[in-house]
Amino acid sequence: MRPKLPNPFKPSKLKIFTMLVTKITALLNYPLTVKQVKHLHALILINGLNHLKPMIITQIITTPSNHSQADIRYLRSLIRYSKHPNVVARTSVVQFLCQHGEFREALDVYLRMQRAGLLPCSSVVAYAINACTRLGSRVGGIMVHGQVYGYGLCGNVHVGTALVGFYTKFDDMENAMKVFDEMSERNTPSYVIRRCLELGDLSMAERVFSEMGDKDIESWNAMISWYTRTRDMEKAIATFGPMPVKTSASWTAMITGYVELGNMEIARNFYDVMPEQNVVSCVKMIDGYSNNGDVGSAREIFDEMGEKDGLLYDAMITCYVQNGRPKEALQLFDEMLQPNVNIQPRNMTLATIINICSQSGNLIFGSWIHETLMKQMRIMMDDHVGVALIDLYAKCGRVDKAYGLFHGLQKKHVDVYTTLILACSRNGWKHDAIRLFEEMLEANICPNLVTFSGLLTALNHTGMVQESSHGFNYANPFAPQRPLNHKYPFRDH
Repeated sequence: MRPKLPNPFKPSKLKIFTMLVTKITALLNYPLTVKQVKHLHALILINGLNHLKPMIITQIITTPSNHSQADIRYLRSLIRYSKHPNVVARTSVVQFLCQHGEFREALDVYLRMQRAGLLPCSSVVAYAINACTRLGSRVGGIMVHGQVYGYGLCGNVHVGTALVGFYTKFDDMENAMKVFDEMSERNTPSYVIRRCLELGDLSMAERVFSEMGDKDIESWNAMISWYTRTRDMEKAIATFGPMPVKTSASWTAMITGYVELGNMEIARNFYDVMPEQNVVSCVKMIDGYSNNGDVGSAREIFDEMGEKDGLLYDAMITCYVQNGRPKEALQLFDEMLQPNVNIQPRNMTLATIINICSQSGNLIFGSWIHETLMKQMRIMMDDHVGVALIDLYAKCGRVDKAYGLFHGLQKKHVDVYTTLILACSRNGWKHDAIRLFEEMLEANICPNLVTFSGLLTALNHTGMVQESSHGFNYANPFAPQRPLNHKYPFRDH
């Protein structure tokens, strides 16, 4: 019997295996969707190519798509059942999980790396510390800190930065500074300084700032902003002067500091030499001039700005209102609505204009804003506009409309109740005024003397003399207070 010779044209199993590995490896180097990665994973499992699993993990992480929870669960199962742990892949997984808010899972992967005998690099240790910070796990962070020395990462800038952030999270500035002192490079992020300032530890913030090697702009601005907020303009100018690059935030902080001090002359000097004025600095200047009653200078600043937005118009309208010039405020509001400007007013602006209408009794213009302008511009009603409209309608005798708006408010405070109670009392809605007062008591809202004035008017008009006297005693801070016999003392029995 003749021996069976191998077919020279048929590839061997080894050759097929090698070709399959080569093709799968080449495909995994291309950007793929998660669905395509799963198909390749199936090929790997069928053919027993387990050594390629780390590439599957890396491919899922680097896939440029919005990863769903299902994708994260799939990645989790890959890691759990992987028999060939890889430092690079596991490091990428820890980073990926942290970026997607899966901090507990990230710590679990970090621990699995240690159990597998893999030596973590500085970046994965830093991510593990950040995960402890986000989870609020002080014990976990201290344990990882203890491992840092064993890994020879003491003084590493990435690990040190993470540790400083961890200790500042728990207000442990002593250990934060010890870590900071051990760092080989002093370029920690500015959040360290901001955290020191948030805790009110200025001396430590100044120490960190002075010992930083290459100071970033955020650190400069954090220190200047703190000095200007605390009105220490001497230190602010001493810090501002040596800045290598002065940003608009730096200039605005200095302007704000002098405006808050009421020194508009120096503030104007900074504003004029500022390389490029912005909306924030312009608004600050307008507010400063408004508080000083210098409407002319405020308008000059406003006019000098080339492109104006809603914030600038808001600031100038408020300036006119604060200084008793409602006519100019209305004219400027009209300018906003013109086709050549066409700026949609914010709700706070509408509330300001409606309040002007309320004070002048201009029901026509105020109701036009409510019923026409807001509908045309699709402006949603909020509590600021609602309260202003309630005041307008109440003062102009349209209690029905005021009442309708009142029930649509999310939050009802004492001033809104008082406005509506007064309106109901003056316009013959006496029982409604009493019901509103009872509703206030039920909502644990404390009435004021003006509230009681409206209530007493309603009680007198309904002939409830005894209840009116009781209400006066309740309102009078010098009258002896007695416990009420009924939950709602003004309700008819």
